[in-house]
Amino acid sequence: MGSQKINEWNQPSSSAEEFLRNNKLSDYIQNEVFAAIVKKKKELQESEIRIWIAGCSTGQEVYSLAILLKEYIESMDLQQEMNFKIYATDLDHDSIKIAGAGVYPDYSLNNVLPTILDKYFERRQDFFVVKKQIREHIIFAPHNIAKDPGFHHLDFISCRNVLNYFQPTQQQAMISSFHHSLNEDGYLFLGQSETVGEFNELFLTINKRWKLFKKQEVTERNRSLDAGLHAIQDKSAEEIEKQQLTEQLNEANQLINRLQAKLDKLHLDHEAKYESFKVDSYHPILFVKGLLQIIKKQEYYKEEYAGAMLKEMQKLELAIEEFIVEDQ
Repeated sequence: MGSQKINEWNQPSSSAEEFLRNNKLSDYIQNEVFAAIVKKKKELQESEIRIWIAGCSTGQEVYSLAILLKEYIESMDLQQEMNFKIYATDLDHDSIKIAGAGVYPDYSLNNVLPTILDKYFERRQDFFVVKKQIREHIIFAPHNIAKDPGFHHLDFISCRNVLNYFQPTQQQAMISSFHHSLNEDGYLFLGQSETVGEFNELFLTINKRWKLFKKQEVTERNRSLDAGLHAIQDKSAEEIEKQQLTEQLNEANQLINRLQAKLDKLHLDHEAKYESFKVDSYHPILFVKGLLQIIKKQEYYKEEYAGAMLKEMQKLELAIEEFIVEDQ
């Protein structure tokens, strides 16, 4: 995209709830990854690129990648028509609704180039709406990557900062599933906080900084041996993890009750500063609230997300303790 890249969004975030804010990362994905995918499609005389964004949240990353790819395709002098389709999925139905609507507050695109805004977004009062020409390439759907079947014949999968919320055996199953879903030389993007773990034989690391990987083929013999070994290991590992999840869930529930009482007391004792605390603790509070909504709506997610809930509640407990110390 060159000068047409999506510039950094000035709202801090570590999740997919942002427009691609690292210009070097945007350039790399566009000029290295997407360029390689388009080149291979030309060689194979294929006309469609297929992408899956697993854990798409409220859609900012989805539209960012769609624009990066569309801009690159349009910049090339291609003799054949090149289309693309993006499957964008998330566990939370409410996030999918927001992403599908494609409506974002104007401040969230403050630093996006005017040429990109004019081309792909329509202003409506204090909001921007994604235009049909980019929205028509995307299919949004609820999906649980730990349980639901994945998509197939994909050229690129993005699953940024999602795997850490699952148990090791679930992570292994997901990585193996991603490998199966990708075409030959397909790409996997995990983001800075995650890796493919023990599955180094399945993926070649092409960028350590941003955790970008390329699919490697493995022999059927190795597949069979690995499958048999993992089946034995997974059975015992799952039993251990089930017990750990139960313990984590019980601990998280106890923390919820304890921290709710602390929050109520904070509100009474530190009313003047309570609003600033809510801002400072925005991410853990927001995440926990969203997690509790999911658990309330879908009972069977409770054990699966026990570890994630416990981690976030512990963050919130630390934030409360620091707030009390600073106020004394």
